[in-house]
Amino acid sequence: MRPLQNFSSFLLLIFIIIICLKIYHSHAQFDIETDPDDEEDESVEDETPEEKAARKSIQEDSNLTVDKLIAKYGYPAEVHHVTTEDGYILTMHRIRRQGAQPFFLQHGLVDSSAGYVIMGPNISLAYLLSDYKYDVWLGNARGNRYSRNHTKLDPDGKKFWDFSWHEIGMYDLPAMIDYVLKTTGFKKIQYAGHSQGCTAFFVMCSRRPEYNKKVIMMQAMAPAVYATETEEHPYIRAISLYFRSLVGSSVTEMFNGEFRFLCRMTEETERLCIEAVFGIVGRNWDEFNRKMFPVILGHYPAGVAAKQVKHFIQVIKNGRFAPYSYSSNKNLAIYKEHIPPRYNLSLVTVPTYVYYSTNDLLCHPEDVEAMYKDLGNPIGKYLIPMPEFNHMDFLWAMNVRKLVYARMLRVLGKIKDHKKANNPASAVIVNSVQQSRERRRRR
Repeated sequence: MRPLQNFSSFLLLIFIIIICLKIYHSHAQFDIETDPDDEEDESVEDETPEEKAARKSIQEDSNLTVDKLIAKYGYPAEVHHVTTEDGYILTMHRIRRQGAQPFFLQHGLVDSSAGYVIMGPNISLAYLLSDYKYDVWLGNARGNRYSRNHTKLDPDGKKFWDFSWHEIGMYDLPAMIDYVLKTTGFKKIQYAGHSQGCTAFFVMCSRRPEYNKKVIMMQAMAPAVYATETEEHPYIRAISLYFRSLVGSSVTEMFNGEFRFLCRMTEETERLCIEAVFGIVGRNWDEFNRKMFPVILGHYPAGVAAKQVKHFIQVIKNGRFAPYSYSSNKNLAIYKEHIPPRYNLSLVTVPTYVYYSTNDLLCHPEDVEAMYKDLGNPIGKYLIPMPEFNHMDFLWAMNVRKLVYARMLRVLGKIKDHKKANNPASAVIVNSVQQSRERRRRR
């Protein structure tokens, strides 16, 4: 089954690249020749010793596992394994700070715990939270590269992949949260999620409301929940067509690193892959560090069940945030109704702060604001003050600490005045902005 899965995912990538590039070209918004990085001399012969060391470090980071990556940058790293009620064995990564408040970070679709560390200790959220004295725990949902194990099921078999983000919310998050609380002795965690990390959280809190009492506060970045404004997205159209094809209809597993070979073939294929990502999440070259793309590619995408993607498509097509829909008869057997009942967001009573952006092609601002109104205990929302800020900029943007994480630290009560020069977060943020400006001057 593995060769078929890899080949079909490879075809899907090519299909998406073609669709997304045609869309950009047709709107006169896409010109490959305008990439500022293309003007740079890529020859390694002219590298300074510092540049050579940086390139080697990037190559190393692209191949290290998350725990090794954390340890490389001088943080105490641990690996933990958690078994869910339905037998999935999940891996958690920890940046240990003994006795400190646990902070749980959950990744989005096709991502892993790596999403919170791959951009390095001067950018990534996990390191920042550790610096601010949190005991940081990084979750990995079933099916990604770190959680491909089960007490009985074979990851190469179809039954292993019979899940969506509903099961991640019902089983994975509760198991990991309970494990963190038991291990640390705390009664509550802090929680932050990106994209599907928010989706699964709201599933958990609405269907297993007892977990509302185990979370102090929720930081929801680019929450993929309501999606009525996303139906015309070119990626959604492309992948819907793919699932209706002979090859796509039989696929159970997707995006498990099959793209690395194609994207690394030449500079041109790398650029096409970046544009394909932008075609999915939103285009923002100014905040994207092209030199870090090999690291991103080494960890992302990290694998996902096809059913997770299909479930999101159902939410988009039907305009309903609800469990997975089968045939009418099967729905009746499972849900006692012909269509699945909606998740009741008013049951999400965890204080929730929402972060969203205007150029997020997967989470439209109007959908996020509609979701915000339906939450049981919303405490604030923050529209990122950059029109080009996209879905993955919440993790990858060069100035994400200034644009997003500084606000998060204030919401958490860690910063009282982010403008003070003696504030550690401000110092890092200002330095990040200065470095970004210097990079642009050198182009």
